[in-house]
This record gives sequence, C-alpha cells and structure tokens, in this order.
Amino acid sequence: MEPVPELERTARRAELRRALRTSQDRSGAAPALIDVSKANAALSVRQRRINRLREEEARITQQIASMVSEMRRIERWLEFCLEDAIDRTRNQHSEAWSPSPIMGYRLWWVEDGELCGVKMPWNKRTLAASCLRHGDLGEIPHSDGSCGRLGCGVYAAKTIDPLYRDFNVWSLEDFAIGLVALTGKVVEHDDGYRAAEATVVALGARLEGRVLLTNIPDMLDDVFADPSMIRMGNPVESRQQSLIEIEMYVAEEARRAEQWI
Repeated sequence: MEPVPELERTARRAELRRALRTSQDRSGAAPALIDVSKANAALSVRQRRINRLREEEARITQQIASMVSEMRRIERWLEFCLEDAIDRTRNQHSEAWSPSPIMGYRLWWVEDGELCGVKMPWNKRTLAASCLRHGDLGEIPHSDGSCGRLGCGVYAAKTIDPLYRDFNVWSLEDFAIGLVALTGKVVEHDDGYRAAEATVVALGARLEGRVLLTNIPDMLDDVFADPSMIRMGNPVESRQQSLIEIEMYVAEEARRAEQWI
C-alpha cells in the first residue's frame, strides 16, 4: 500500500471535521468528541516537536557546514606544514623536487655499437636510476650515505668543464656530449647532480670523423638505439673542431632551455 501524501491526509481530516460538524448540527450529539480532542492534542504536541527538531536540524546542518569549512582550512595548513617539513629535511641533504627539470651535462663514448655511460650503456635517451646496493628501497637517489661515498642516481655535471677534467675528452675519438633534463628527486653536489631520472634533450656526437648535432626527440631516440646514425652528421676536419662544434651547440641548447624553464 502506497503512503498517502501529507496534503491528502490534511484534506481528509478537514473533510472529516466538516462531516462531524454537520452531524452535530443535525443531531446535536457527539459521543466520541473526547477522543477527537485527544487525537488533536496528540497531533499538536508532535507537530510542535517536529518543528523544534527541524529547527535543531537546521542549526546542526549549519554547524556541520561550518566545521567542514574549518577542517578544509586546517587540512591546507597541515599540507603546508608537511611540505615545509619535507623541504627543510631535503635542504639539509641538498635535495630538490623541482616542478621544472634541472639541466645538466653528460658524456658518453661509442663502444661495441652502444653509447656507454660510466656504469652502463644507454639504449634509450631516458634512464631511470636504480640502487645496486639497496635496490629500489626508499626514494632514489639515496642521500643518507647508505650507498657509499658516491651514492646512487643518474649523474650530470653543472657545466661541461668537469667532463673534460674527469674523462679526458680531448683524447676520445668517438663520443657524445649531451644536455639532460633531471627530474624526480635531485641531489645537488659541488660540480653536479644525481637524479632519479634523466632524459637527453640535446646531443652533440662524433663518430668516425662526422658530427651530428640534434635536439629532435625522434632523432635522439634513433641515435641511442643505434649510434651508427651519427654518421649522418657533417664531416669535420679535426677532433678539436668537432669538440668546439659540440660544446658550442650543447651550451646554446642549455641557454635556450634555461629561458623556457
């Protein structure tokens, strides 16, 4: 049985009251009038209670809305406090989580058909760091000294100069110098960085007397997949000339990247 709407119930009671008055007018007797009075009184009492409860409900609803608004403000404050605590902790270890990539320089040499870094070959232009000592436990690169003196991460120099100093670039025949975008967790050192991930954004490479300069993503992918693609570059007269062209190109790409970041 479907519930009767409130308006219909009200109309029904009004109709019954009119019928009662008509009956009283005709007969002058109403033996059940006391019961009607009790029912009316009971209805009035409950209606007043409902009205008070609805007023209380409105106050409670308003209080809940106010409390929710306060909680949102406290949550934002808590997020700020957490971020500030994280930043303070990371600053103690020279760490950074930058919304923009941090640019750095890397060196590779061509060996056995691959572009090789210090620890491993790069078959793609993007390399994610791993920790040989602790695996992927915690945030990489680790900065608590547990990885040893050097620590894990993808390394990059702040300028090109450390590459010449540490790797004797002048003596290399087939090599590449690239500008890399460091993302994720980045730990800063005196001359460079180590990061969770690095992506090559520009490359100057020499192979068998030819130099290829490119910042085209598809071309970079092809070169790291097959370094023989470097032979598509222009011929150069000397090793010194190739170094000058590569350094000037990569440095200019770094300046362009800094303008965009």
